[in-house]
Amino acid sequence: MPTRTATSDSTTPASVIRAERYRVRFDSPMQAALCAQIAGACRYVWNHMLADCQGRYRMWKAYRIGPRPSVSFFTLGQRFTELRHDPAHAWLKALPCAAVRYTLKYLADAYTRSFTIADAGLPHFKSRHRTTPGFTLPDNVRLDGTRLYIPKVGWVRLAGNQGRYLGCPAKQVRLLREGDERHPRWYAHVFHEVPADRVRPPAATGALGVDRNVGQATDSDGRVYAVPDTANLDANIKRKQRKADKARERSRRNGQPLSHRGRRICGQLSKLRRKQKRKRQSAAHRHSRRMADTAHTVVIEDLDTKAMTKSAKGTVEAPGRNVKQKAGLNREILKSNWGLLERQLAYKAGELVKVDPAYTSQTCAVCQHVDRANRKTQALFECTACGHTANADHNAAINILARGLTLVRPARGVGASARRGAFPSGTPTTREPGRRGDPPPARAGPSGPAPVPGVNSSV
Repeated sequence: MPTRTATSDSTTPASVIRAERYRVRFDSPMQAALCAQIAGACRYVWNHMLADCQGRYRMWKAYRIGPRPSVSFFTLGQRFTELRHDPAHAWLKALPCAAVRYTLKYLADAYTRSFTIADAGLPHFKSRHRTTPGFTLPDNVRLDGTRLYIPKVGWVRLAGNQGRYLGCPAKQVRLLREGDERHPRWYAHVFHEVPADRVRPPAATGALGVDRNVGQATDSDGRVYAVPDTANLDANIKRKQRKADKARERSRRNGQPLSHRGRRICGQLSKLRRKQKRKRQSAAHRHSRRMADTAHTVVIEDLDTKAMTKSAKGTVEAPGRNVKQKAGLNREILKSNWGLLERQLAYKAGELVKVDPAYTSQTCAVCQHVDRANRKTQALFECTACGHTANADHNAAINILARGLTLVRPARGVGASARRGAFPSGTPTTREPGRRGDPPPARAGPSGPAPVPGVNSSV
C-alpha cells in the first residue's frame, strides 16, 4: 500500500536543527589525551551499566520479586550517581559528569528500540578495538566563533568547514575520533538551532519521481544520478583486507599480540574505508540537493533494504543457493546509498512520499498496461500493447511519480503548505493482475505523462 512520510502543515517552524562537521584542533597533546580518556570512560560506563541491567533482570526473572527492573534514562542516571560516588570509581569525578552520563541516554534508547522494534535486538557490550571513541556534550554548549569549550579539557579550535551556521545557538555537540591512538583525528558534529529563513529552501513547486537502482538512480525527468566510481579504492581495500586477515591469523597461530606491521595495515585499511564512506556521503548529498532544488515533492519507492540485502546462505537443514552471487548483489545494493539518500531527502525536500514499488518496472507509463514481457532488457522498456519504448528506469520513475501524486493533499493555508497542493491527484481505476489490496493509482492526466526525448536507453 502507498504510504505517506510527510504531511502538509499550515504552520512553518520558526527554527530547525542542522548539523555541521568540524575538525578539532588541539593546542596541546594533553587535550587530545583527555578527550580519549573521556571517550574511554563513556565506553566503561556503558559496559558497566549494561552488565548491571542484565544482572538485575536475571535476578528478577528467577525470583519475580517486585516490578520489572527499569532501564529508563532517569533510573540509569541515579545508578550512575551512586557509581560516581563509589570509592572504587572515584576517578570518574575527574571527568565531566554530563558528558559521561549522557552515554546512558544512548543505552536507554537502545533498550527502547529493542522493546518496540521486532528485529532491533538488545544492546551489546562495546569493545575497545571495534568501537569508535566519542562522547557528547548534551547541553550548555559554549561556542565562541570557531572555538569550542570542552569541560575539563578547555578551549579547542574548529576548522575544516565553511561554518554556514556559525553564530546560531549550538544545542549539542558530538565528538568522534578517527584514526588510531598514535595518529588520532577528532571531529566535532555541532547541532545548531537555525532560523528557518537561513536554511536553503527546496523548490517552491513541482513533483519528482525517483527510481533507485543498483549503481544509480533515475528521476522522472530522465536525469541519472550515478554513484561514484570507486573501483581503484575498492581494489585497495580488498588488498589491505587480505593482508590484515593474514596478520591476524599469524597472530592467533603464534599466540602473540598483533605485530606492528599488522597494526599499521589495519590502520591503513580503516583510512581507506573512511575515504570510501566520505565519497558515498558526498555523492548522496549532491544528488539529494539537486532533487530538492528540482521539485518540492519527491516520490520514492518504499524499499525494505534490510530484507533485500539478507544473506542467502540459509541453514544447515536448508542450505541456500547462489550464495556468492547474492552476496555480490548485496554489496552493490548497499553501495548504492538507498537508505542514505532517503534520509537526506527527508529533511532537504519540501515533502517526501513513499509508494508501493510493485509492478512499477512492468507498467507502461503511457497506456498503463502491465506485462512482464514489457521489460525487454535491464535498460530497455517496450510495451507489448501500445509499442511505447523508453529507458526502463525512466519509465519506472514516471510510474512512481504518478502513484505519489494521488497522496499529495490539496493545499490548505498559505506559503509552503499551499504549494504542496499544487499537483493534480488522480483516481485509482486499474488493478494490477494478481495483486491484493487497493488498486494502483491511475496515470496523472488524460493521456499520461509524455516520454522525455533524448534519454539514452543504455544507461
